[in-house]
Parts: sequence; C-alpha cells; structure tokens
Amino acid sequence: MPFVATHSSMLGTDVEIRVDADPEAALAADAAAVAEFERLGTVFSIYDESSELSRWRRGDLDECSAELTEVLAAAEAWHAASGGAFHPAIQPLQLRWQHAAAEDVLPDPVELAELAASCATLPFAAADGRIERTADCSGVDLNAIAKGYIVDRAAAIAFAVPGVDAAMISAGGDLRHLGKGSVLVGIEDPAALFEGTDPRWRVQLAQAGLSTSGVGKRGFRVAGQSFARLIDPRTGWPVSRTTSASVVAPDAMTADVLSTVLGVLAPEEALSRAEEEGWACLLVGADGVERMSLTWPSTDRQIAVEDELEPETSRFE
Repeated sequence: MPFVATHSSMLGTDVEIRVDADPEAALAADAAAVAEFERLGTVFSIYDESSELSRWRRGDLDECSAELTEVLAAAEAWHAASGGAFHPAIQPLQLRWQHAAAEDVLPDPVELAELAASCATLPFAAADGRIERTADCSGVDLNAIAKGYIVDRAAAIAFAVPGVDAAMISAGGDLRHLGKGSVLVGIEDPAALFEGTDPRWRVQLAQAGLSTSGVGKRGFRVAGQSFARLIDPRTGWPVSRTTSASVVAPDAMTADVLSTVLGVLAPEEALSRAEEEGWACLLVGADGVERMSLTWPSTDRQIAVEDELEPETSRFE
C-alpha cells in the first residue's frame, strides 16, 4: 500500500501526499514535500506581509527570486495568451464587488466596464529574465497559478528522493502525479450541497497534473441576487454560465491556469478553444450540462481501472 499523509492548513487547504516507496524513503519524501510547501509559501503568500511577493508588491524588493520571476513571467504570458481571461491583478474589481455586497447595491454597468478597462494592462512586465514593475503592483495575486506551481515543485522534490517509485500531491483542487502507475481522481459535482459526497466523475491520472476551478459555494449576495466570486476580468462581472472547469495537463501549474481560463469563458467558447488547443477538459455549465473535450479521458477507461485506494477528490474552492 502506498504511504499517504494529510497535512492541514498548508496554502490555506489540506494537502495530501501519496508516495510509493519503502517506509523510510516515503517518510523522507513526505518531509521533503512539506518543507518545499513551507519554503514556497514564504515566497508566494499574499496573507503573510513578510513573504517575498508581499514585499515585492509593496515595492520593498526590486529583484525577484528565480521562483517568483518564473511565475510572474508565466502569469504575464498566460494573460496575453488567454486574451485577458486569466488576470493576476484584478483586485480593484474584487474590492468593488465586496463594496457592492456590503452596500447591497449592484455596481453601475458603465462604472464596472470602465474599471475593467483600467485593469486590462498588467502592472508588470517580464524581460531578460527580470520582472519590471510598470505600475502599482499592490493588487497582484498569483493564487490561480502559484498553487499549481508549488504542487509541481513539491511533487518533484518528493519523487527525487532515492527509492521513490511514484509521488502524488493534492492541494485543494490541484494535483500532480509523477512516476510509475497512476492515481484515480474523483471530481465533485458542483451542484452537490455538501462536501464529501461521492464524486460524479473519475479520471485516471498518470504523470500529469489536474485542476478543478469553479464558482464554489461562497460568492457575493447583492440586491437579492447571488453572484459567483470568480470574476471575468474582461467585463468586471462575476462568471454566471460555468459552475466548474476541470483540466488535465502535463503539469499542475498549466492545469491551474487553464481551469481558470476555461471557467471564465462561456461553456461553448471554452469547449471550442479547448478543442482547438487540444486541452483535456470537463466543463459543467450553470444549466447543469456537462461538456467534455475529445481529449478528456473516456468513461470506459475510467471504469475499467481498479484502484486499491479510494479516489482522491478534486474540489473547487
């Protein structure tokens, strides 16, 4: 049986680590993965004022570490590639909706459109292996890309321990598997009223990453209407047509970004884009209709595989 350990309150969620190895190597791999989570948490946390990202956002740092540089550069690239559907700096829009909820008054559409337009250009740029601040970076938030990056790094660290045949890291809705064999992953129904219910879909994951993103159970309540907390950066309005998007990709960081991008796009547009790019995705619309790309693992293959463990569940937050 693989070694399995769950660690609470890491990156604001429970982290599960599974390792195929003898007991000594498994314990070493688990410890190494936890240490990497903790180390990178001091780089990317926006809740820790002493983290590297927090200090860079304030302007206290000019030079970024290799890790922060890599993720900021990737965020800029994905912002461009997604046409703005992925955006790491929309704090003004988030604050505007928090204000609307507090006042219980919907934002004026013209005001919201102007605010979204003012956020369209990123306040930083990557060039020659460096990151340059081009405007106020206090609202930069890398949570939709950094968590996948951290999961990837922790999985690689665990897998590199001598004697480890396979390693899997799961943090909230982000997973990465490396090595021999595969792991069965359950994906929750976004319409389920309670967490812990049986997964609606199952995917066999092997040497790949998976991320599930969605509107979640928490959002904004304004003027008698409920709005998702996931905001479309292009319009300023909360997402309303997709309740969850799951993506299988070569790594967790890519899956993390793509699950956000496809969750922002309308379901038909998201599926069309996924088919064009060859992305493996499962989309669930607000109408409950599920849409799978042609590259999404087939149900027949999922059912045919027997796994000696209960499926790990990918949850949207």
